[in-house]
Amino acid sequence: MIVVENLSKSFGNVKALDEVSFEVQKGKIAAYIGVNGAGKSTTVNILAGITKQDSGQITMCGIEQKSNEKAIKSFVGYVPENADLFNSLTPVEIFNLIAQLREIPADIARRRYEYFAELFAFKDLLKLSIGSLSKGGRQKILITSSLIHNPDILLLDEPLNGLDVSSVMIFQNMLRELADNGKTILYCSHLLDLLEKVADTVIFIESGKIRLSTSIPDLKNLPDYENLSRLFSSLEDPSSKKVFKYDEAFV
Repeated sequence: MIVVENLSKSFGNVKALDEVSFEVQKGKIAAYIGVNGAGKSTTVNILAGITKQDSGQITMCGIEQKSNEKAIKSFVGYVPENADLFNSLTPVEIFNLIAQLREIPADIARRRYEYFAELFAFKDLLKLSIGSLSKGGRQKILITSSLIHNPDILLLDEPLNGLDVSSVMIFQNMLRELADNGKTILYCSHLLDLLEKVADTVIFIESGKIRLSTSIPDLKNLPDYENLSRLFSSLEDPSSKKVFKYDEAFV
């Protein structure tokens, strides 16, 4: 379970998060949506322990974050938006390093990364340098790295970058299976149609403030609800909406 209470963060004069509060229940997938710069990545980076908040409290699996950072990192998996990895290492070397840092026995780590290599079809990449891999290949390594320790909480920030269609489908099905086995998942993405298929709840953030937090079933019961994309459009600040007009673009 993730509990965020009055989370605030500023970068200079820019207030990225303004007393953000929400919960994600155990065994649930929360879609965390908003435009670029709304505060999604800042929230995830704070939850992952990469960025420090200015104020507010985070509790994960009943443990308060500030005074228990090491304990929380032991059961959190994180897939960042950009695949920043050690280019000179191979995936096997990365996985073995993670296993050592997380004190996972070598045979268990090997069995797990070989399973994901088979699942996402990257067995032939295991001994190549990461710098030689495609964007999709690197993303598969990131996803596997986030799961190798069987985390209770999974933080996803645009995890599908570069993945092929088959891998996207496998990933979506995998998330549902993880949630059904008690994992708590916060999923940031602009792919609203895919989010709607797997998410249990929706949290909409705009300019650092939570505008909406509700369950997918409750949304679908609304008389005027069509889909998550239409809802997102209706919640956006009208002044921020832009429409392409050919005659204006190519005068």
